[in-house]
Order: sequence, then C-alpha cells, then structure tokens
Amino acid sequence: MTHRSMPEISPAFIRRSLRRGFTMLEMLVAIAIAAFVVAGLYGLFTIQSRQFMFQDLQMEMHQNLRFGADVLSRSIRMSGFNTSGYIAGVMGSDGTSGSSIDASELPAIIPWDSDGANGTDAITVVYGDPSTVMSTHYSVMEAYTTESLTFQPNTLENNEKLQQITAGDLLLCHDFASMSGTESYLWEVSADADVSNGVVSVYENDTNYTDYVNLFGTDTNLSPIMRCAKGQVLTFYIDDSDDGTGPGTEDHPVLMMDMNFNWPNDDDIPLVDNVEDLQLMYCMDGGIGARCDDDTQWRDDFTSDRADEVWGVRIHLLIRSSREESRGIYKNIRPDIANNAVGSTDEDGYYRQVLVTEVATRNLRAL
Repeated sequence: MTHRSMPEISPAFIRRSLRRGFTMLEMLVAIAIAAFVVAGLYGLFTIQSRQFMFQDLQMEMHQNLRFGADVLSRSIRMSGFNTSGYIAGVMGSDGTSGSSIDASELPAIIPWDSDGANGTDAITVVYGDPSTVMSTHYSVMEAYTTESLTFQPNTLENNEKLQQITAGDLLLCHDFASMSGTESYLWEVSADADVSNGVVSVYENDTNYTDYVNLFGTDTNLSPIMRCAKGQVLTFYIDDSDDGTGPGTEDHPVLMMDMNFNWPNDDDIPLVDNVEDLQLMYCMDGGIGARCDDDTQWRDDFTSDRADEVWGVRIHLLIRSSREESRGIYKNIRPDIANNAVGSTDEDGYYRQVLVTEVATRNLRAL
C-alpha cells in the first residue's frame, strides 16, 4: 500500500499569502457595518442621555415642590396656635412693626393677593412655637405696662425653653382670663432670657401700641397664669425682582420666608429655587357643617376682620426646571394659576410642574 505525501508549501508562497489584503468590496462592507453599529449606539446614547436629563429635572422639581409645599403647609396649619385669632401689641393689622398708631390687632393670617395682575401672592401667618410653650408664674402679678414676664424655670423643661428665647425674638402670650375675654399679646424681647430666675425682659407695649392699650383700663394687671411661647410671624412670598434685594431675579424666581415682617429684605431666607408662582385661596366659614367642598366658599382675598373665619387655605405652586431642554426640541408655555393670568404666549424649553394642596387651619377652627 502506497502513501501519498502532501505537497510541500514553499516559504515564498507563505510570504505572498501574508501580504495579500482585503479587497475594496470587503473594506466597504466592513465600514458600512461599523458605521451602522456606531450610529445605533450613538442614537441609543442620545436617547438615554435625554431621558436621564428629563428624569433628573423631574426629580429635582418634584423634590423642590414637596419641600416648598411641606414648609407652607406646616406653617399655615399652625396659624393661630396660642392665639385668639387676633394679637395685640408689637404689630398691627397692616403688618408694620414699630408703629405708634396700630389701632387694629394683628390677625393670625394675613393674605396678600396680587389681584391677578401678573403677580404672585404672599401670606403671613402668626402662631406660637409649640416647642416653647410655658405658663407664667402663678404667684407673680404683672401690670399691663410690664417690661418683664416671669416663668418657673425648673418646671416642665422650662429651663431648656427659656434658653431658646433671645433678644429680638417675639413673645406671644394667650390670656384665658382677661376681663374682656380671651386675648393674645405680642411683645418684643429686649434681652436674652434670664434662665436661672425665669425672667424674660420685654419692651413695654403700652407706650407704643394703641390696640394693646385699648384692651386695658387704668392700673389693670395681666392675668397671673398666661400660656406663652416664642412668637412666629412668618411671611412667604416669591422673589422674582431684579432690584438686587434678595437672591431672586426674573430668570431665577425663589420662594422666600421672612421672619420679621420686613419683606422683601436681604435677611429673608430662600427656601426653594425656580418657583415661578405662588397663588393662595381661602375657604371662609360657611356656617355649621361647612366642609369647604363648595367652590363658592373659596376666595382669593379677605379683609383682616375676617381672619378668624378662615377654615382652610388652598396652595398653588408652580415650579420650573433649573435649565431648559438643551436641544430645543421641547417647548412649553407658562400656565395660568388660580387668578394670576400671566398673559404670556412665549414658548421656552423649561419643564414645569404644578402642585395644588389644601390645608385646614385647625387652630382657627377651634376658636
């Protein structure tokens, strides 16, 4: 049996085979396939990037809305706590401080309506800080002209509460035994509380505020046991002005909080960026059994003498994204909110969200 041997491949043939490249057709096909794959990957990347940016902006707006609505809701819900609905003393119904002609008491809620003139609303709420509630000393009888109020420092954690009261704060006291009925008084604290003796020094009210003086006759004393707390007078508004006061501008509107009835001012606290509009409506007491489920009970404004009739507040917040859609594909128009007709038909690339929530003013309902 014979065996056939394989032909021997010469080194020259191997060298020629190694030098042989791709044909032009093979190169064109390879380039076309590579371009198709790259184009697909780029398209997928673009879609995912755009979706990621959209989700990021939506999450940012959602978180800002939740925070803004939470702060507003908690503050409005507390309005009127430790008050009789109206407070005599440092501030009057017009919201001014230091006036010598304040003849009307400060309401627990003050509306500031823009009347739909392309402007945002604002709201002022007044209440006592529940974490600092203390009763004045039962054995100390203070005249209504007093410049100090005395507490028991070693009772019910009053020591820690007194430490929170410092010069410039407000002290809000609710008098359940006033000769004229249940009353509330507001003083400005003149010095840090004397924790060891339980004494809070205040500026005298009777020399400055006629609404306070009108509650008392000659040589009248305050009730021996009043429930007092650190006073909170908070105003929420939108800073969208380019006047240089505060961080807000027309291109960067900011939800602000004022704590001393001097707004807008550089010492106000920025809460949430890119809030374009704040609109507020108020449910007024419609009688026994009213549930604020009838739109006729909701109004954009009310006079200060009806502050104790507010049963609920409807909050409208309009927020936009921190930046526009970069490719110019998405277009949007700022919507009208409540009675604010912005009257704009200009499109832009901002994403927007609107939140509407209702808050029951439970402390005012209990009056």
